[in-house]
Amino acid sequence: MRLVAPLIALCVGTASAVADDWTNPIRYLGKLGSPLVEVTPFVFQDRFYLLENWQKQWEHPGSPDGDLIEQDEIRIRDMAEDRVVSTPLVGHGLGMAFVHDGRVYVFGGDWGTGEKWQITQIEMVSSDDLIHWTDPVVVLEAEPQEKFFNVSVCRGPENFVLLVESNDPAWPTFTFKYFTSDDLLEWKRVPGAEYGRDKYVGGPALYHEGDWFYTLYLQSLGKRRYETRVARSKNLVDWQDAPANRPVATFNPENKVHPLRPDDIRETNASDLECCYWDGKTRIYYTGGDQRFAGDLQHAEYDGTPQELLEHFFEGVETRP
Repeated sequence: MRLVAPLIALCVGTASAVADDWTNPIRYLGKLGSPLVEVTPFVFQDRFYLLENWQKQWEHPGSPDGDLIEQDEIRIRDMAEDRVVSTPLVGHGLGMAFVHDGRVYVFGGDWGTGEKWQITQIEMVSSDDLIHWTDPVVVLEAEPQEKFFNVSVCRGPENFVLLVESNDPAWPTFTFKYFTSDDLLEWKRVPGAEYGRDKYVGGPALYHEGDWFYTLYLQSLGKRRYETRVARSKNLVDWQDAPANRPVATFNPENKVHPLRPDDIRETNASDLECCYWDGKTRIYYTGGDQRFAGDLQHAEYDGTPQELLEHFFEGVETRP
């Protein structure tokens, strides 16, 4: 399968690998010629949209990373018409979209007025038409010793669940923390619910399908090479990784990267993967590139539901208690 074939040999033989004839069912569709990194595909009122985290520096070649953050946009694109229909947040980044009960909720980090990557507040806006948005409200504040990065929200069996990347010094940078809420406004941290306390992770997405929570995360392979893998949990505390030879998406070392990077650079990354179900398929977006300055947006699809797809990575794997 093209999405995983280039690096499968590097994964076989690790402690959590399984020797079987398992194959990745995702069908790779290609590169989209975009520097976007964090996007969320979603369906609203029977139309397919993409939330985009657009960095204004990309419009000014040669500008340094982190320049113009006060103009960065979290925006919504209608995929059928290929046009931006609204920009819910400006001066924000690392945002995502969540659809519930006839509304679209956008969560994102407020860059503030200082340096990039210094997010101390996650804000939320919502809309029932993608045009008129509520005023931003702070839903999560960092502890004094930490900063926030990516965020992801899903509906669990009892309430809503939020995952946020943190650089809390108690653990490696980008460790995930989990929170629950009954109203999407007031969030309570789940005691002991962290993922990545013992390794590098990043670029998360959180889903609840069937009886499981699934966290997509970035696995470092060393030498600045990264791929997306998946873990599952029933309680947000005890997590089980899919076998190491079953990455959800990995990079193609023969790919050139986006034109914002030098022509001789080759792909070393497959990160920030998110998906949704649309028109009978699971639509998948992730970024390639080399984890520097800009991404290299790519897409893929799976002939089935997200639940069927995520379960596939744990086929034949014994459930840990």
